[in-house]
Amino acid sequence: MTDVTALSPLPVNGRRFPFPVPYGWFSVGRLDELPAEAVSPLRAFGRDLVLWRDGDDHHVFDAYCPHLGAHFGHGGRVEAGCLVCPFHEWTFAADGANTGIPYADRPNRKARVRSYPTIVRNRQVLVWYHPDESVAPMWEIPEFLPEQAVECMRLTTRINSAWQEIAENSVDMAHFKYVHGVSRIADIGEMTIDGWFRRVRSTQAFQTSKGELEGQIESSSYGPGVGAVQFTLLSRVTLFSAVTPLDDGAVDVRFTMFYPEGDEIAGKIAGAFGAEIARQFAEDLPIWEHKRYQPSPALAPSEKAITEFRKWCSQFYVR
Repeated sequence: MTDVTALSPLPVNGRRFPFPVPYGWFSVGRLDELPAEAVSPLRAFGRDLVLWRDGDDHHVFDAYCPHLGAHFGHGGRVEAGCLVCPFHEWTFAADGANTGIPYADRPNRKARVRSYPTIVRNRQVLVWYHPDESVAPMWEIPEFLPEQAVECMRLTTRINSAWQEIAENSVDMAHFKYVHGVSRIADIGEMTIDGWFRRVRSTQAFQTSKGELEGQIESSSYGPGVGAVQFTLLSRVTLFSAVTPLDDGAVDVRFTMFYPEGDEIAGKIAGAFGAEIARQFAEDLPIWEHKRYQPSPALAPSEKAITEFRKWCSQFYVR
């Protein structure tokens, strides 16, 4: 299994991008990468957060206790299904409500921590974020992976960019030739947009150890943070993609590739697909890190899909 990991420091946002943090479902980590501690700090959406576990149940809260501001992620613990503050041992249930104060005869009804809807899908912990905490999750995330899926590649990278800039590459077909060296500019293929859902089906040439091979790609996006890309070449492999905004100028990217257990053909081609994805990602990285958003781009006639993509993206911002 290939494991490519490169985490750089968080940037000082130079305002290269006019977007606020989008809303949607976002990954806060693969299950096997979560800290061993039951309570741990994390950063996402421009907020300090805390991840805590009660058995197999995962919860994400705002990081600071509403009592006197202690950070739950530094010394907090889990007890009887509740998060316990390290400062005065106030306890909070999974919905964020205060359930007890050790030196009072009743809880404080006004003491509530923001709790973010949290699910496990495709071996990752996903969190629903919306700037308005009263907005419940607006769509579901399906399980893309069979139970016995075999992981064959993972890539984890922190990028000084915005999710929209990274995702726009999926409809920028010309860059595959001029950045990645494919032999021709592929057609965008069939693009379907239905509210928060977007699917693109196309054919693309891939550089492999056996030369250039042509494969079919179906890319499905479930909002800005979660997607699945299925590559078909004699058999099928699946890339689960997760892009999580740390703030409005940096993201964590997690790509994980799988193939069905027992599918020998898929197992053979998965390595080639994974290596090619890692190669192309490394070539895109310096461009993402240094480019800026061009609000009124001068496009070629074949680049209409970029305009359609940007219109789709705009629904995920609350200004």
